[in-house]
Amino acid sequence: MKKRNNLEALFPNGKVPDANVFNRSLDKMSKEGRNHLLEKIYKLAFTVWSTLPKKHQKFIEEVIVHDRQSYVDFMQQRTVMSCLRCPLRFPVLFIRMLHLTEVVERTAQTSINHIAMSVLICFQICGKIGTVAGHINKGGITSGEVLVLAGKMRVGDYCGDLN
Repeated sequence: MKKRNNLEALFPNGKVPDANVFNRSLDKMSKEGRNHLLEKIYKLAFTVWSTLPKKHQKFIEEVIVHDRQSYVDFMQQRTVMSCLRCPLRFPVLFIRMLHLTEVVERTAQTSINHIAMSVLICFQICGKIGTVAGHINKGGITSGEVLVLAGKMRVGDYCGDLN
């Protein structure tokens, strides 16, 4: 019941504000006020996401995309993800492989910032979204580095099937 009250407090009468107008108002708030409101939105999304109407979900997605770094900071500092982020043996090579697979001859719709946000939430990589996105975008993997990642497997043996 408390979560439903929080939902009603955030969206009075079920009305969803325009995300662009809301984001502009967030930008004008103090850092503490903005963080407090964003944290409420994140917590609400995590507790009742599947029961939210699509228009509420879309609004929350747009708020997160507007300030991805705030969301990453919340996930890393205020949720269980701070304990569950995966360590990487070769973080620099991982980022370079992301460049190779996600940036070179890019046709995907996912932004580099979205990829960087996901990496920072899931893996023990330090930095801000802009920095990680810059490293992914710049890339520069060598064939020797690919062989390090491949281990003893010959690159020619890989046929692309994960099954």
